Amino acid sequence: MFQTMKYVYEVYREQSFSKAARNLYISQPSLSATIKKLEKELGLTIFDRSSVPVRLTEAGEIYLETVKKILNLESELEVRLQNYSGLKAGTIRLGAPHFFASFLLSTMISAFSAKYPGIQIHLDETNTPELQERVLNARTDLIVDSCDFDETLFTSYPLMEEHMLLAVPAGYPINSRLASYRLSPRDIRENVHLRESCPAVSPAAFRKLPFLMLRHGHITHDFAVGLFRKYRFSPKIAMYLDQLMTCYNLAAQQMGASFVSDTVVKLTKTDADVFLYQIDDPKASRLIYLAHKKSRWIPRVVQEFIAVSQTLFPFPAAQKSAQASEPRGPHDGVSP
Repeated sequence: MFQTMKYVYEVYREQSFSKAARNLYISQPSLSATIKKLEKELGLTIFDRSSVPVRLTEAGEIYLETVKKILNLESELEVRLQNYSGLKAGTIRLGAPHFFASFLLSTMISAFSAKYPGIQIHLDETNTPELQERVLNARTDLIVDSCDFDETLFTSYPLMEEHMLLAVPAGYPINSRLASYRLSPRDIRENVHLRESCPAVSPAAFRKLPFLMLRHGHITHDFAVGLFRKYRFSPKIAMYLDQLMTCYNLAAQQMGASFVSDTVVKLTKTDADVFLYQIDDPKASRLIYLAHKKSRWIPRVVQEFIAVSQTLFPFPAAQKSAQASEPRGPHDGVSP
């Protein structure tokens, strides 16, 4: 019965039998047959299969409301048993956008697994809206992201600050006109851009350049669109992509300008064929957080993962005092 409930929930979440089957690692015919059998036993129809995407019927809404409560209770029971076992066994479900999963969360997972080898880790790599939905629906325990977290819904913990830059192909003529502002990848690795004397450039100066953009749903997409609106220009979009690192590499191939974080530049071992510019806007700086659903009771496994992560990424003491137990709300520097 519990397994069938999970099947129903996954179809509801994905609004698709094929996507749900893929996530559940079963065939679509098997999933459809299981749910049809349940509908026959209940004497009602759970899903309206004639609509695209698939939607719940009125009876299905009632069924799913109870399913959510049962799955949440099952999750709570699992967590309480983990606490009792002293974290010698159990599961933690983590999530992050692809870039943070690859270059930040992977480091945290390695350190945590070394300390708690008996804990099984599940990792979801997806965009910000999906990550937040999964946390609020208790399908993911903890996420890493740089978005604004609603303090009424989430508790978040700052890990580090990063800075958004504009990468411009080295062959573009604008680099000659802005020679006194441009920075090399090596300058970024040496933190020249963090010096007070380092000048910044208005985004409007680049209005005539073609841009490489992340697709909708990515934080950096929202950051770029916000700047375009604020400075009243609509650049030509050369390409929409899914990975910030891909944007940076294509900028180095002279395909267009791209907003990138200094983290991306520092993680690239070789010097890309680009110049980088400080963006003259307060939202060009952003914090990266760990976040979980706001609750009076935090599972021990989540507490321990946060503690391990904070030893790897110690945030400045002046700003760290509020992080341990206080929820963090929207931040001026985070809107990418």
